[in-house]
Amino acid sequence: MIEILGIAVALLTILFVAYPLLQKSQRKVSFAVNHQNEDLLARKNEIYAAVRDIDFDYRMGKLTEEDYNGLREQYKQEAVKIMQAIDTMAGNTRSSSKRGAMKDGNTRFCHACGAPAHREDKFCSACGANFE
Repeated sequence: MIEILGIAVALLTILFVAYPLLQKSQRKVSFAVNHQNEDLLARKNEIYAAVRDIDFDYRMGKLTEEDYNGLREQYKQEAVKIMQAIDTMAGNTRSSSKRGAMKDGNTRFCHACGAPAHREDKFCSACGANFE
């Protein structure tokens, strides 16, 4: 009796494990697109960090105003291109939600990371930047 129960449990386990492999309609995952998206997000974060660094260097007097403005504009243009590529890959879901958030007039966006925030907020909940 115990042998029959053991065989039944073994067969059920094999079926449970093999079930996803036996399905005909399997979802195809594109790892190339996923890695490209991760690379774009990583580059966007690097640009944000670089902008924070040049802001700090300018306030400390290490950069002249013309160098600061040139670097900031260069990083800003690169960030815009990267964000457009990310939006294109994501199917513009994020940009359409931002447009909807802007319509209600009660939302603003963080200057450091771009996360949405309420008008009453004093700090960004995503990165901690000061809105004041």
